[in-house]
Amino acid sequence: MKLTLFKTARRERGFTLVEAIVVMVLTAILAGIAVVFIRRPVQGYVDTAARADMADAAEIVLRRMSREIHTALPNSIRFMVIGNTSFIEFIPTKSGGQYLSTSDGAPASLKPLDTTGASLQFQIVGPVPSGVYAITPQDAIVIYNLGSGIANADAYAGTNRAGVSQVTNGVVTMTNNPFNANNASPGKRFSVVTQPVTYACVNSAAGTGRLLRYANYGYTPNQVDPATRTDPNGNPVTPALMTANVLACQFSVTAAANQLTALVGLSIALAHPSPDAPNGVETATLALQIHVDNTP
Repeated sequence: MKLTLFKTARRERGFTLVEAIVVMVLTAILAGIAVVFIRRPVQGYVDTAARADMADAAEIVLRRMSREIHTALPNSIRFMVIGNTSFIEFIPTKSGGQYLSTSDGAPASLKPLDTTGASLQFQIVGPVPSGVYAITPQDAIVIYNLGSGIANADAYAGTNRAGVSQVTNGVVTMTNNPFNANNASPGKRFSVVTQPVTYACVNSAAGTGRLLRYANYGYTPNQVDPATRTDPNGNPVTPALMTANVLACQFSVTAAANQLTALVGLSIALAHPSPDAPNGVETATLALQIHVDNTP
């Protein structure tokens, strides 16, 4: 018997162009739906993380300012606004003590503080500041500061501020003696101060402002922009950047003369770009109030 074999041709198929286009369209639709549902949670996470970072940055800056302002010489805090920049200035105290006074009946040999300006030396009563609180030639002695513009009691103007030459065996030698009977301290207290410090906040509606710290620019009777000042070597003062992305700052100083205290208000708002936020920026605002002692 003769067998005859027949081969059946099998037709192979692939995707047609129409099918490929349909798959691509469906994929695009599904991807679009996924983006709509996923975008907002992702953006919300990004905004939340940004707010947390801004809040941390603002808190660190305000705490730094608070620590410094707490050391301010009584009645030395002042603030002003120039254009879009807010300034708060103060004289930091390093240490202090009590001085021997002529009113104590002490003889000249014991170096009492001379309120006639004739002597450049005075004796410290009690412990002499030491270590990081030690009095150095870069410091100044201030007695009975009552504030800017007060005759015989304005440390900024120098009417109650003396430079330091040296300290030996509890005796302070000054470079000058501006003191007189009108600014004698009832408690015979003196303060050791360093040069003034200014925080300058550049406000920006776009959230691109900065908070700067100026130091080592000297004393000025009237508050000025420290950027216009020079350091002791005659070079422009270079500020330290405290934080960027500043939207706005507010500084205020309210003195209670009858209580010899003051309330300092600090507020800072930081910004971060966000497409879902009003005006395109996400903001975080922190405020802090500081009670300071103004007893001279």
